[in-house]
Amino acid sequence: MSTKNELLEKVQATIDTQQSKLEKLKETALDESNEAIDDIKEAISSLEPKLDLAIEKAKEIADAADDKWDDLKDSLEEGWDEAGNSLEEGWDNLTDSIKNMFS
Repeated sequence: MSTKNELLEKVQATIDTQQSKLEKLKETALDESNEAIDDIKEAISSLEPKLDLAIEKAKEIADAADDKWDDLKDSLEEGWDEAGNSLEEGWDNLTDSIKNMFS
């Protein structure tokens, strides 16, 4: 059973990791050809809403009143797992696409 703070730490770690990956990708796009840049920008555009959703879920968790935490915990954890998995899946698809572009 996770505490609110444990779940928030997990959520924030994932968000930080994904934001860092996205920033590195944006920097990489500056050094690539126009065609690659267009593909990378499209991929970034599809990942940004997923990251926004993850941030929104994190806010939901943070805003949950402590006395309501036990009632909300399961649904918030499930919502976070879905958002986190969506982010990871989007990132994996993006990196696979980029690898294929340059091979």
